[in-house]
Amino acid sequence: MLWNIANTLRGKMHADEFRDYILGFIFYKYLSEKMEIFADGVLTADSINYADVNTGTAEGKKILEAIKEASLESLGYFLAPSELFRVLAARSANREFILEDLAKVLSAIERSTSGAESAEDFDHLFEDIDLTSTKLGKTESAKNELISKVLVHLDGIDFRLEDADSDILGDAYEYLISQFASGAGKKAGEFYTPQAVSTILARIVTTGKKRLKNAYDPTCGSGSLLLRVAKETTEVGDFFGQELNRTTYNLARMNMILHGVRYQDFDIKQDDTLEHPMHLDMQFEAIVANPPFSAKWSAKELFLSDDRFSQYGKLAPASKADYAFVTHMLHHLSDNGTMAVVLPYGALFRGAAEGHIREFIIKNKNWLDAVIGLPADIFYGTSLQACIMVFKKCRESDQVLFIDATKCFEKGKNKNFLRKSDIEKIVSAYRDRTTEEKFSHLASVEDIEKNNYKLYIPHYIDASEESEEINISDLLKKSKIINDISKSIDDSIRDFSKSLGIEPPICSNLYVLEQFKSGLMDRIFSQKLRFKQADGTSYPDWDFVQFEEVFSRVKRKNQEDNQNVLTISSKYGLVSQTDFFNKSVAANDLRGYYLLEKGDFAYNKSYSKGYPMGAIKRLNKYEKGVVSTLYICFVAKDKEFSDFFEQYFESGFMNADLSVIAQEGARNHGLLNVSVSDFFEQIAVPLPHTDEQRKIADALSALDAKIELVRSHGDQIEAFSRAQGSL
Repeated sequence: MLWNIANTLRGKMHADEFRDYILGFIFYKYLSEKMEIFADGVLTADSINYADVNTGTAEGKKILEAIKEASLESLGYFLAPSELFRVLAARSANREFILEDLAKVLSAIERSTSGAESAEDFDHLFEDIDLTSTKLGKTESAKNELISKVLVHLDGIDFRLEDADSDILGDAYEYLISQFASGAGKKAGEFYTPQAVSTILARIVTTGKKRLKNAYDPTCGSGSLLLRVAKETTEVGDFFGQELNRTTYNLARMNMILHGVRYQDFDIKQDDTLEHPMHLDMQFEAIVANPPFSAKWSAKELFLSDDRFSQYGKLAPASKADYAFVTHMLHHLSDNGTMAVVLPYGALFRGAAEGHIREFIIKNKNWLDAVIGLPADIFYGTSLQACIMVFKKCRESDQVLFIDATKCFEKGKNKNFLRKSDIEKIVSAYRDRTTEEKFSHLASVEDIEKNNYKLYIPHYIDASEESEEINISDLLKKSKIINDISKSIDDSIRDFSKSLGIEPPICSNLYVLEQFKSGLMDRIFSQKLRFKQADGTSYPDWDFVQFEEVFSRVKRKNQEDNQNVLTISSKYGLVSQTDFFNKSVAANDLRGYYLLEKGDFAYNKSYSKGYPMGAIKRLNKYEKGVVSTLYICFVAKDKEFSDFFEQYFESGFMNADLSVIAQEGARNHGLLNVSVSDFFEQIAVPLPHTDEQRKIADALSALDAKIELVRSHGDQIEAFSRAQGSL
């Protein structure tokens, strides 16, 4: 539900931009409801509801002052009855203009803490919510309409804040942050660590402890890692963190408060941790971090006299701050503490200054407790492989535990991910210090010394698999079959290319094939290239007919709970949500969703790469499935048209019409409502002669088949071709 509301803003701006708005409004609603619950509790004895206090009377003002004083001490902030979220949402529902008042309320929350102990925690907390931005709309009315819609939708969600055992909002907030991270590209790594990795780090630093005095993250991002530590133990006394990015710093403070951490119990600072550390006089029992991989830092000589770095004799190189973060954290680690940090894989074996620091930590201090190799491509914003290094200061053993978890993952559509069983296996191996062939090994300092203090995991764990005996005959047979399929497709490509008078792309280069197809589609659907009839004459000119003449709307409603929920992928078409996202993000109740059958089309106006006005895809992979009613679904009246129109929609030539639909949708609160649906039926679509349709569809389908074959078996095709050439 919350993700659907977030998508209201998605067509207007980038993921990291609309993230700030939607998370900020959720936070405002949380503060408001918390304020009202608190105030109602204070006024219980007087049988008064806070929302009913008449602030225009002397008695009302007296009550308000008393509530404000109590609220600032307990909650750290204050909201007047007229400033409550539900009040502004109600005005929004009545189509009042609320933008100016909303801006004043958000500012008032920050100002209410002035001079209070909580002032730093609320300072400029809503500064990333720019209600004047043209990205919300070109006119003040358009901006107001969009923001009003978000507020009204959020007002309809029960966060169940009165239920002390419920953390629905906290879990939902974490889910939203993860969803924003998955769409934020390289910026994702700035604010979010995948939950599976966070869980491993948190369980490691809480091993054997039910209560922690404090926890620290020097690169805390959204604060999710610190909050994960809290989930893995009974109590954490205080949370400390530092974050460079101002927007992410705001997000971290919101995240803390939303998860019920009192403002007195966390201290999140904003600045560069290495250059301007803010907690230098403190030590921490649990330290977790996922610093930016191989970030640059100044590495100024003056740092050689800094207590964080001086004992090592050398500084981490300016081009790679990984060990600067490690030694900074070790400086803060208490004698009874545990530190777990995510680092790029190269930190295990790189030499020069890094090798010197690594040797000092292992040989002179014996602080390294464990090394865990993680699978590749599990972090947002990078496909690089990473590791976890665990440190303790008061170790009784001289053995370091190595864990090779590089194969502990399941492949997803966009990223690999650690399963619950993988997490359990890694954490259990760490806690029990168990050894397992090809997975975990205890190495002595002497063993590590023999490898020049390089921690490259294959030096300690032989995880190689015995090669199966290759049946050359079967391999050649399989390769020949693939090559024969390729040859058959190539013959089709040559035939249609010849009839169009163009050079055929006979190769196994995926990029070339995809570019060729894209260019060919543009030329065919703009009618710059035309097929000829069998006698060499031209086909009749294309007709353009209304959409409703060749398509029927699909409005069949699903009646079953257990259905395959589909989503549109620009690359893979209509695919299962569980296959694509590794989980379903649909509503709990699937009854009422549209039921699609094989051959049906669906249109989703959401932006995706290559489809700025949304994508239209045909259901080919499954016999049936269901989609949200926000989709427009239809089927060709004549099945012969289906193949042609699938290729036409793929070409993006409907973008101009879809642009109008998207604009209409925005004007109607972002929903594909009746007026937009009616407009959809009036779109003009091309209708060539049936034979020419078939030739176009067959030609582009042949290219699709070749692209898919190369994507799946390109290496074998090239290997077989080389083998033939050498015979």
